Amino acid sequence: MDNNIKNTEDTSLTFANLALALANDYTSLFVINTDDSYVEFSPVGCNKELKITDSGDDFYSAVPHNCRRLVYKEDQQYFLNTFKKENVIRALENGHSFSITYRLMIDGSPRYFFLKTIKSGNGTIIIGVQDIHEQKMREEIAETYSHIAGALASRYEVLYYVNIETNEYKQYSASTEYAKLGTATQGKDFFVDARKDIAEHIHNSDAAYLLHELEKDRLLDTLHHSGSATFSYRMLLDGRQQYMSMVVVKPKNDDRHIVMGVLNVDEQMRHENMLASDSRTFGNIALALAQRYEVIYHVNTVTNEYTEYSASEEYSKLRVGAKGSDFFAESLRNMETDIYPDDRPMMREAVQKERLMKNLEKYGKTFLNYRLMLGGKPQYVTLYAVRPKDITDHIIVAVANVDSSKRMELAYYDAIDMANRDSLTGVKNKRAYAQMEMDIDKQINSRKDIEFAVIVCDINGLKNINDTKGHKTGDEFIKNACRMICTTFTHSPVFRIGGDEFAVILKGSDYDERVGLMEQLGSKLDACLCNGTRVLAGGISEYDPEKDIRLQDVFERADAFMYEDKKKCKA
Repeated sequence: MDNNIKNTEDTSLTFANLALALANDYTSLFVINTDDSYVEFSPVGCNKELKITDSGDDFYSAVPHNCRRLVYKEDQQYFLNTFKKENVIRALENGHSFSITYRLMIDGSPRYFFLKTIKSGNGTIIIGVQDIHEQKMREEIAETYSHIAGALASRYEVLYYVNIETNEYKQYSASTEYAKLGTATQGKDFFVDARKDIAEHIHNSDAAYLLHELEKDRLLDTLHHSGSATFSYRMLLDGRQQYMSMVVVKPKNDDRHIVMGVLNVDEQMRHENMLASDSRTFGNIALALAQRYEVIYHVNTVTNEYTEYSASEEYSKLRVGAKGSDFFAESLRNMETDIYPDDRPMMREAVQKERLMKNLEKYGKTFLNYRLMLGGKPQYVTLYAVRPKDITDHIIVAVANVDSSKRMELAYYDAIDMANRDSLTGVKNKRAYAQMEMDIDKQINSRKDIEFAVIVCDINGLKNINDTKGHKTGDEFIKNACRMICTTFTHSPVFRIGGDEFAVILKGSDYDERVGLMEQLGSKLDACLCNGTRVLAGGISEYDPEKDIRLQDVFERADAFMYEDKKKCKA
């Protein structure tokens, strides 16, 4: 022990050097002398003071024994085959560092660690071991959600991701036939490019209709009132005219973009057209609506009398007869048992005659998305109301079961949303922060008049809690600290950008009240000390258009203020 320590002291390596090496939270540090004797250091306590925890005469001879004792069984052979003296020396002699990722058994469970070697000028080798388990788990979760989102998106011929503020867009084509059309994979103005593509590829009979529905203001108005929009049309694909269906939705928690997916429904539509041509039962209804609806009502808007046409045995069980005297009154009465309770208040208001007729007068048609109780469980349906052309005293109301597609759509957007969220705290993650950073940088570069501030918060004492009380307690500590931030800045996005680091981007009312909100956070922290220290250190900085050219400039100032606050907390 004493000889090894003396050998280490004879080198130019000092504890200051070691502290620099531990800047990335290494859990262990090995110093290997030229004669292969070694000393192991570990950071201990809140200040991460380096303490000698082990030593020996031959580091590489001790590796197999320690590997079988500490390394996860499935990784042992890989570790021993890779971490050999000759491999380490060869890498260092070639001017490279040597690194390896593996799992150690910690408290009975495998955790990912990262080992890296560097060589000092006098031949001494330093090996640092870093705990990367949380980062590895986040990467695996993000990859899983990415695969889910990709699988759900593959059913579409093409997807468009459109920025409704700038009209810029990206196109993702899952269809070889669609990709052959030569449409751009991205562009500066979706609505301009769409008009060109419609003129070139869409059937003449459908082009005017599609141009009308995809006019930007009209489309956004439809999305505002209905939440989604669907258009069916024919286009030249793979050398023949095929029926397509375009679905347009707004992503959850994103007011700047819309997502447009194009489905090939040619086989389905041709089958429906064949049924329509063989049947005269539906009359005007068949001409106005596609046959995919479960039940259709032909309503006299003067007398309120109606006729019901049901193509589904399940829907015929609803307490609405084949004919009735007052469509609106019976609908209000039946919804108390037939509609999912959470959707009843919305539907009571939406199917009032005056409101429904006003919407039809303004938009020509209306959509209502809600859930019906069918077979004892809620199922998503869409009600579509339209006034047939040249008919003034009747409307057609149709109900389609969209449960399967709606749940697939919800799963798709949940997958996207989860990929942007931190699995431990539920707030946005570093990936979401990077996306917002790009959006704000674009606004700065376009010289838009914007106001925002960045708050950087860092948890105090997390390492000590993890070391003394375990990572489960540490996770609760992180969540409690996050909760303080979220309950203070309630109108601003909160991001977990590191293991113990959070960022908040203040806009709107939170930006206007930033001074008071920072004082509120300080009061909360003073009332909830941990070992006599504030749970968080924080710093804030406002965007200054005179000197800031990117969000990172604002972040770095806030980060510097945070470190000043952290010094005060430790003092």
